[in-house]
Amino acid sequence: MANNPRDPKDDGKIKLPQIQAGMNKRGPTASDGGKGGDDGEWTWLGRQKFEEKDADILARARSRFERTATSEAENRKRAEDDLKFRDGQQWPADVAAQRNMDKRPCLTINKLNTFVHLITNDIRMNRPAMNVSPVGERGDKEAAKMFRGLIRHIERASAADIAYDTATDNQVTNGFGYIRLLLDWESPDSFHQVLRIGRVRNPFTVYLDPDRQQPDGSDSRFGFVTEVMPLDEFKALWPDLSPSSYDLGAIGDKWKEWSSKDGVRVCEYYEITHETRTLVELDNGFTGWADELDDKVKDSLKAKRLTYRRKREAQYPKVMHYKLTAIDILEREEWIGSHIPIVPVIGDEIDIGGKVSLRGVVRDAKGPQQMYNYWRTSETELVALAPKAPYIVEEGQIEGHERQWKNANTRSFPYLSYKGTSVAGRPAPPPQRQPSPQIPAGVVQAAQSAAQDMMATTGIRFDATMQERMTDESGRAIRELRRTSDIGAFHYADNLNRSLRWLGEQLLEAIPKVYDEERVVTILREDDQEEQIKINPAANAAYGEQKRPDAGPVKIFNPKIGKYGVTVTIGESYATKRIEAAEQMMAFVKALPNTAAMVADLIAAEMDWPGAEKIASRLAKAIDPKLLTPDQKDISPQVQALIQSLETQVKMLQGELQQALAAVKDKSEDRDIAREKITADFEAKILAIVQKAEAERSKQENENLRAVVQHVKDLTMHLMPKPQEPEREAGEEPDENA
Repeated sequence: MANNPRDPKDDGKIKLPQIQAGMNKRGPTASDGGKGGDDGEWTWLGRQKFEEKDADILARARSRFERTATSEAENRKRAEDDLKFRDGQQWPADVAAQRNMDKRPCLTINKLNTFVHLITNDIRMNRPAMNVSPVGERGDKEAAKMFRGLIRHIERASAADIAYDTATDNQVTNGFGYIRLLLDWESPDSFHQVLRIGRVRNPFTVYLDPDRQQPDGSDSRFGFVTEVMPLDEFKALWPDLSPSSYDLGAIGDKWKEWSSKDGVRVCEYYEITHETRTLVELDNGFTGWADELDDKVKDSLKAKRLTYRRKREAQYPKVMHYKLTAIDILEREEWIGSHIPIVPVIGDEIDIGGKVSLRGVVRDAKGPQQMYNYWRTSETELVALAPKAPYIVEEGQIEGHERQWKNANTRSFPYLSYKGTSVAGRPAPPPQRQPSPQIPAGVVQAAQSAAQDMMATTGIRFDATMQERMTDESGRAIRELRRTSDIGAFHYADNLNRSLRWLGEQLLEAIPKVYDEERVVTILREDDQEEQIKINPAANAAYGEQKRPDAGPVKIFNPKIGKYGVTVTIGESYATKRIEAAEQMMAFVKALPNTAAMVADLIAAEMDWPGAEKIASRLAKAIDPKLLTPDQKDISPQVQALIQSLETQVKMLQGELQQALAAVKDKSEDRDIAREKITADFEAKILAIVQKAEAERSKQENENLRAVVQHVKDLTMHLMPKPQEPEREAGEEPDENA
């Protein structure tokens, strides 16, 4: 195996292999039954590896290049003429030279650029987009979204719109353009590789298998891309190699002469070879190639813990990529895909007896354009070169003013003097200029017919006649005229769709092989918002989510699981569709004002001004939750079952809540009764205390009053004079009654 020139293990120089006797023998091929042929399609029967001589590779490349250049010679010649014609070289060289010699006008009123731009700009306004869908059991819808987002990011990082626009412009002008799929490093300081979509500015530098049958080139067996490298740059990259030029070229190629003292022809050459490999299916359900089985699996097969369910031999394609000069192979590596990464974009394709003719919109419009140039030139010539109408004067009227009247047709005078004369005794009229010569109506009609013929040959109408303008002023009529023009050129957009679909298929094949290590990548959602996802080729599912303690969940994507298909749709961009949707929603709300409250959040979400999403979120909170419930048909059966289970649990919880509320209500009533009883008892006790206090106070007051009364009595008794007691006899007892 040769060194990888991007990561050489030695000094990076490509060395020729040693010549062995077995290398002089032609290997067997699949096309000749294993007997060996001269087509150069090396198909090895078995997994043995053989080193092919550089001389054989160069000879095969030269043979294929010569056959391709010969096959495409007529197409390239006509395509080059189409490009020159669109550029303005529209007069035959001999006619233009003769007119210049005669000093006659030779005008070019180039309308073809307008016709080309009407097609290409319509495609730019309605850019095609690749959509990825799951195919088979292991495909996942969320993983398909990851593929779509990754492809959109590859397109943005590659400026793929420039590649698409260039290919479309070449397709419409000369009949064919090309798009390339490339492999590059993520950055100078990274070991990760990424896919890129490359632009082919000059389609004549590409030579693709002339035996291909598919318009998208999906069945191409080989392809070439040529360039001229400055001599000093070539010597800096490969100082030990001879800068001899690759001595082949074809019409339209800028450097048709390959020998130059300033540049070296370098040719990129892709070719498909085939190897016989064994496809196996194990009893555990695994299906893959026998030579890629893990050592543990092989040990299990030897120990008969695993067995083969079935196996078969298959021809597996392998694409080799070479850089060539006339005598050397500069670089060689195996391409990651199984097809030639050069995608053609064609215009009109006509097969006549096996010979294919490719053309664009310019080819059939050349005649009407030349006619238009001729008749407009004739019209200009008749007006510009015709002598100015003379003045009619009576004899003697300009006598003495001859010089002034002689220069009247070339100079502007503020006034012209003349002498008044008479004819037959009557005053003669003043000098008068004759009417200017008129342009022949046939010339004007011929120019108008040529303009109509250009629209007829291209199938594009951008200018209605005066008669049609009387009846096509309505919006519907204008839309119908535009629709007719779109239909006349729709095959260009459709052919671009086919090519992009094939490019998408190659991207789907290459992504799992390029993004084969765990890393975080950026994808683009449909609304052009960036999102970070994690690629994990060891994940058990195509899509999953991993929770993070310090942030939200991260999406896990395994591109190696599942199969996916590509479709291409043409339509307006997301921003344009968003604006149009908002306008249509506003018109709908005006027609049905009662629905405004139910869709106000949706309208706000489609608005393209700051704060629209916050307004939509706030409006959504005021909407009936029933309106926010998704339709059951849009929900998977598993999710529907989960929703039903949750609804049952919610109903049970609602029943328990009602019971609890009833119990709380009963307890509340008991609590109210107890509170009333406590209040009554409290009031009764307070009243008893008050009454007791009142009684005590009354008793105390009574006692105090009695004491005062007694004290008064005592005082009164004390103050009153005491009665004198009668004298008693000695020994006589006092009278108690007294």
